[in-house]
Amino acid sequence: MKQFEKILHESFLFNPVENWLWFIGIIIVGFLFKRIFSVLLSKIVYRLIKQETRDVPVSSFVDLLKRPVEFIITLLIIYSAVNEISFPKRWRIIPFGKMRVSDFADKVLDTLFVIAITWIIIRLIKFFAIVFLKKAEENDTKVDEHLVPFFRDIIIALVVFCSFFLILGFVFRQDVISLITGLGIGGVALALAARATLENLFASFTLFTEQPFIVGDDVELDSMVGKIEKVGFRSTRIRHVDGSLVIVPNQMLVSQTLNNLTQRKARRHKFFLRLSLETPLEKVRIVIQDIQQLLDNHPETSAQEGHVKFDDIGEYSINLLVVFFAATPDYWESKTIREDINYQISKVLEKNGVEIAMPPNVVGANYSLKNIDDDY
Repeated sequence: MKQFEKILHESFLFNPVENWLWFIGIIIVGFLFKRIFSVLLSKIVYRLIKQETRDVPVSSFVDLLKRPVEFIITLLIIYSAVNEISFPKRWRIIPFGKMRVSDFADKVLDTLFVIAITWIIIRLIKFFAIVFLKKAEENDTKVDEHLVPFFRDIIIALVVFCSFFLILGFVFRQDVISLITGLGIGGVALALAARATLENLFASFTLFTEQPFIVGDDVELDSMVGKIEKVGFRSTRIRHVDGSLVIVPNQMLVSQTLNNLTQRKARRHKFFLRLSLETPLEKVRIVIQDIQQLLDNHPETSAQEGHVKFDDIGEYSINLLVVFFAATPDYWESKTIREDINYQISKVLEKNGVEIAMPPNVVGANYSLKNIDDDY
């Protein structure tokens, strides 16, 4: 026994063997139970805020919080283990102004603790954003679905900003107030350098106050048509109708004319129907009446008056102008209604024995009868 105690008190790397055993034991035990502690702690926190979770499952909360909690538990394990040993005062970190190793280790751990706490706060913010989005799904206006991601990002940016100055002030003992004052003096130059960014930032606030659109709306901007996917600090993501993702600066959205296609209750379809020049005028009149009756009686086009007119006589065709409104704001639903109308018009032409005009010298060509279509 005395021999064992003698071994424990023997010095190894400037520390007793007993201290090194404690160091190794804390590391091993801590890392063995780290994941269990992180999940258990996440579930405890979830129970404390369960009433505000809007039925968000505990698995979502644990998935968000598990990694940052594991990180902070790891830091606590390392901090507890390092406290069991001491570093010689003559050990210094030369690149940091000959800083002592012990002081360097303290500052690194303190910095990592602030980062870990910031990480946990950010994950909590994201969790509550999910909760508010769940609540927003219950509203028909979908305004909250538009606002929650924006304010979530603003709060996260403020948390990161405060954490940065917290590290400077409390870890590295810098005069944060003087630093902020200095930033204020240089703010004019910074504002000039970041003029475009600031313009887009202010434009984003304009978009949220005036709300010309929300996430999910179809918009038309400078001959570009797409669906709003996300509104950010600097830019807005629009999914083009061809599937590509277009990033538009917010300043452009507030400085140009923007057409919100979702806000309209119907989509207009306009095209020419070209009949053969040999078609008798009486049959032309019957075709016009039948198509007009079709538009007036169709359940998806009767809400607004459609028009079928004998527009003019071209070089090789009699041109009928057809205009109607599909009773839906959705693009593809309107295309389905347009398809049904086309089928019905084809039946009208077939019933009356009327042929479609073909351009001269074109036989069997895949000729499109439509030369105008502004349904989007």
